[in-house]
Amino acid sequence: MKQKFNLHTHTTRCGHAEGLDIQYVESAIDAGFKMLGFSDHIPFAGVKMPRDRMSYEQKKEYVLSLKELQKKYHEQIDIKIGYEIEYFEEYDEYYLELRKECDYFILGQHLKYMGYEYDCYCSDDDVLSYVQQVENAVKKGFITYIAHPDYFMLGRRQFSEVCREAAHRIARISLDYDVPLEINLNGFRYGKKCYQFDNKDNKYEERYAYPFREFWEIVSTYGCQVLYGYDAHSPIAFLEKDREYKAHEIIDGLELRFVENIILR
Repeated sequence: MKQKFNLHTHTTRCGHAEGLDIQYVESAIDAGFKMLGFSDHIPFAGVKMPRDRMSYEQKKEYVLSLKELQKKYHEQIDIKIGYEIEYFEEYDEYYLELRKECDYFILGQHLKYMGYEYDCYCSDDDVLSYVQQVENAVKKGFITYIAHPDYFMLGRRQFSEVCREAAHRIARISLDYDVPLEINLNGFRYGKKCYQFDNKDNKYEERYAYPFREFWEIVSTYGCQVLYGYDAHSPIAFLEKDREYKAHEIIDGLELRFVENIILR
């Protein structure tokens, strides 16, 4: 893989990752990365989701820990401090203030609203809500890239016409605002699911939820920028090259416009 950076990295503070911050850095160096961005799930004041994101009170320690690593490893790797955010309009002021304190945001829309997770179940109406949230976030101008844009397939077992519409809309917003789309290398950990492709013939096929080829077939017709994201929840993830091979098999033959460098906005 030509890409020498990863901007999708979590820490144990999110409640579902493992390893020390320093181990992520050393693993990234071992993997040959020139840039490593930490983007743990954004904390919200007063919101306690210990298995999903750090508490608001942990935010200061998160930043201080990464700044110390920036200094220690500055000659070996460029460390960036960011967050993976979900977009909710009522938090606009908070996003703008937090963005001043870090290097970047990536958009990983896991929630319709607090407590409503798209991966548990995602109806056609939910898919439309998801894509509207993605569009609204990108239009704000503070998103560096869209993480796992096909995430909604985790809560579905059919790629419907609404899913096709969502893919077109996400590709258009990506192209219009020059915001890359991430081919996520962590969806494989959920294993393959049985997806329905033809209602009349009841055709089923085992697939990974994401990357989902039909989504990326549509993206490939637009020419928007794409990149890889390890979505690392363990330091060893950067050395698991089978993730790349699996992704290559899924998108094989598609003309996708990969970026070799990334501009943090």
